[in-house]
Amino acid sequence: MHITTRQINNRPGVDRSIDTIWNDYVKNGVIFEKGLQPEHIKPIIVNSWKRCRNVDPVSYERFILPEKSLQTRLAINQKLISIAVPIMKDICSMSGKNCILLCDSEGYVLETISRCDYTIPPGVRLSEEHLGTNAVGTALIEGGPVEIHGFEHYKSVLHSFSCAAVPIHNPDGKIIGVIDLTNPFGQLPTSALNILKLGVQVIEHQLRWEKERDQKVEAEAVLKVIKGFMEHCILIIDNWGKIIDANQTFLNLICKQKDKLIGMDFLELLNEGESYLKFKHDEFTPQKQFDLKVGTTRLPCRLVTKELITTSSGSDKTILIFNPVNKSDNTRHIVRKSISREKTNISDEIIGETRIWLDVIKKVKKIAEVPSNVLIEGESGTGKELIAKAIHLESGRTGHFVPINCGAIPKELIESELFGYEDGAFTGAKKGGKIGKFELADEGTLFLDEIGEMPMEMQVRLLRVLQDRTITRVGGTKPKPVNVRIVAATNRNLWEEVWKGNFREDLYYRLNVIRITLPPLRERKGDIPLLAEYFVQKFCQQLQKPAMVIDEEAMNLLYKYDWPGNVRELSNVLENAVVFCEGKVIKADILPPHILKYVPKPSITNKRLKDYEKDVILKALELNNGNISKTAKELGIARNTLYRKIKTIG
Repeated sequence: MHITTRQINNRPGVDRSIDTIWNDYVKNGVIFEKGLQPEHIKPIIVNSWKRCRNVDPVSYERFILPEKSLQTRLAINQKLISIAVPIMKDICSMSGKNCILLCDSEGYVLETISRCDYTIPPGVRLSEEHLGTNAVGTALIEGGPVEIHGFEHYKSVLHSFSCAAVPIHNPDGKIIGVIDLTNPFGQLPTSALNILKLGVQVIEHQLRWEKERDQKVEAEAVLKVIKGFMEHCILIIDNWGKIIDANQTFLNLICKQKDKLIGMDFLELLNEGESYLKFKHDEFTPQKQFDLKVGTTRLPCRLVTKELITTSSGSDKTILIFNPVNKSDNTRHIVRKSISREKTNISDEIIGETRIWLDVIKKVKKIAEVPSNVLIEGESGTGKELIAKAIHLESGRTGHFVPINCGAIPKELIESELFGYEDGAFTGAKKGGKIGKFELADEGTLFLDEIGEMPMEMQVRLLRVLQDRTITRVGGTKPKPVNVRIVAATNRNLWEEVWKGNFREDLYYRLNVIRITLPPLRERKGDIPLLAEYFVQKFCQQLQKPAMVIDEEAMNLLYKYDWPGNVRELSNVLENAVVFCEGKVIKADILPPHILKYVPKPSITNKRLKDYEKDVILKALELNNGNISKTAKELGIARNTLYRKIKTIG
């Protein structure tokens, strides 16, 4: 239905003078002729009309985004849409036969909810540049609430409209969108602007809450990275190279208070010629050296690790963990009898300084103080026997440390291995009999490796020994008391084996008095350079070869590799390297092909999950020509979920 100017002017409550002002302005560019006074038109409207002199006042054309561009814009603004739409529905339900719009910061319609015959589809741009004076475009330029009626609109096509709009600000005070209430053929409720203001307050409150939640998640991610390196120097730097946090170790190093450091450009601490962006994007090498300027002094440092934390808002933070070279070198080349710088009897082969490994050693010391049975869990090659031996040595028990691999002994012989046998106990038995592992470990520690491989019938015998603290040799009748501490180890989930019926529940509880889980090497990568140097030094001495070092490229490859065989695999690789190295430097080309060609697999955590998810979503979008509905259906998720994921992955 087309409504004429005469029809509008005949409506009750319409100011008849405003149409005359509008006609004079669009024809002649003059306001306030023919005896009209300034109070007949609001200053905000005058300013808007002046900005719209290049807009055609009678054109019906409107700018609409192409479908793909619209889908991208919807994805970018998905958080705002998801928060605003429920509020829009509430406003629309209380405001009569009106249309309510959500637009972005450039005036593009993102969402429309209508209770009348008129609607504006998503993708239409309502900026002053394209539509002249209107509530959305003018509110965005003026930066505040706006109400516009009839001939106050610059384009004649809008002269039947009454509109009100309120901008939406993010927690940083930046306008990110606008809510608009429109009646295409009549007046708005008198309280329309106040209703919109209340709705926007609710939206902005929710945005602040979500930002605080994101900051908490980010803080937890940062803490997860740095908690294993608390004894090192730690700097956290924002996307623009500004220092936003540092630990006390670093503050002590440079003799500076934190409030004087925060906000400083990291470039100020680097030597001339260094660039923060280059430093940030350089491929990380665990041996990378750089210099810090501390006053007039140049302080050589060595990087321990570098991590990039990306928040949902898209801002990056770089965490640098490093040591002064002198301190680091002293730490690396001391043969340790402890990893906590205290005198102890723990084996010098227990190498590491990451927090996760230091926590293991703290537990070892506490466990050694009591006689309880211990269950050590961990993947193959993580050092379960070393830890068991450390518990024994630290405990001060006077007997021997006796290891036995329960999975390497035929089940027919395991009983005699554990308990020994008498002379003539069976065919082929050694004359005079043989002492068993339990007797050998009397007053000491018996290490039962791969306990999950023990046959069920032997589990019954072992349980009885643990209950009675006595053993009887095979073929014998006389029980003998033994004072043995049991330390068992497994690379299986022993509780799952209980549920499957492969391991006795009562024995599980007997062994699992104290449990300790060893981390795989991929979770303590900060220890790889230290372990690598230790093994090279060890094998050079054993093989009577000159001292060797590992070059930066080779060390970087060792650091990147995920080590499914853990510390044992690292030891084997470096022993091989020492054997075949012709000079004094172990270079990358001497490493095995599977390490040279290794490409990290997508992980199911943190940044790698985002990368994997991004690839899947992009491929699905491409196959469906950018159609969000089809892509969401193919991926088995809701459209809103897909929008949110697209925005999250950028």
